[in-house]
Amino acid sequence: MKKFLPAVTKAIAKPTLDLRLTGIFLLAVLGSGLARGQSAQTPSVAPSLRADTAAPSSNQPERLAERANPDEYVISPEDVLSVYVYDVPELSRDYTVSTRGTITVPLLSKPVQAAGLSLNQFCRNLEESFRQPGVLTHPQVSVDVKQSRRSVVTVEGAVKTPQAVAVIGRTRLLSILDQCGGLADDAGTAIKITQGERGAATGGNTAASSVVLLDAKKVMDTDDPASRFEVWPGDRVTVDHAGVFYVLGEVNRPGGYNLKTAQEQVSVLQALAIAGDVTSVAKRDKTKIIRKDPKAPDGRVEVAVNLKDIIAGRSPDQVLQTNDILFVPASGPRKVGRTFATSATTIIGGAGTAVVYRR
Repeated sequence: MKKFLPAVTKAIAKPTLDLRLTGIFLLAVLGSGLARGQSAQTPSVAPSLRADTAAPSSNQPERLAERANPDEYVISPEDVLSVYVYDVPELSRDYTVSTRGTITVPLLSKPVQAAGLSLNQFCRNLEESFRQPGVLTHPQVSVDVKQSRRSVVTVEGAVKTPQAVAVIGRTRLLSILDQCGGLADDAGTAIKITQGERGAATGGNTAASSVVLLDAKKVMDTDDPASRFEVWPGDRVTVDHAGVFYVLGEVNRPGGYNLKTAQEQVSVLQALAIAGDVTSVAKRDKTKIIRKDPKAPDGRVEVAVNLKDIIAGRSPDQVLQTNDILFVPASGPRKVGRTFATSATTIIGGAGTAVVYRR
């Protein structure tokens, strides 16, 4: 640097020298010195990265928010894989696994097997495919799943939106149910998980059987260990319908009520207690049960219920069935009774809007 200073000083002293050229010359000299100093302080290091720990770069695929476990996720046909080959941007891209289970990579003479392998196994397979013909001397590969068309968990039964939920690797059951809108109003207490090949082979969370039964309340309680239960692609989740019964007319809290389980039995008197008992204008001896019956002319039958006789022990307390409507008429004008009867018929016909209470 010192050897340039006399020349610079002499150049500045000359009035005819363009000051702009002097400035450019100074910048060039200083830049050269800084570059040499930085080079001396920062020794070059040859890259030495494992396939699954390759450093990110502008060409590396973006990581998924919910990344597949490289040791557990099994590649399927039609999966879209984001492949990153370290320091070879020409080969780093998205590849779709063919129906035969292979991907076609530029510079390789034959397709590379992918389906049936874990992500780490596929990485090693692809590295060997680059190494054998001498395409790359020290290939380093990382792979993510960008899209998986066949990796789904099927959810059916008493959820608000039954559907096939796309997943990558194992996923918490609670997260799957949230994507289906949560449990439906008539959901029972049991959730059945029928495990697919992967879940059954690993035992999922309970290794004994390919069918797992869980308590719905525990699964929905984030403080309970059951809420952390995990499902695998190919599993089927079935939420049992507990059923609903309706209590309408002259009761204090009319509406629909869930059975706690599919096996629960609720009698007429129990149903009235749940609905807050009858009002002061209820006509107890004219109560009826409106029940679906496909064999009946209009698809329903009416069963007479005399509450006075039941309370007095002269008649048995009848048991309600799923979707039964217990209707208590008013002791006033017949028109009021017909209005409630029409509402009950509408509900049992499937077009009702009665409030359903979860017990």
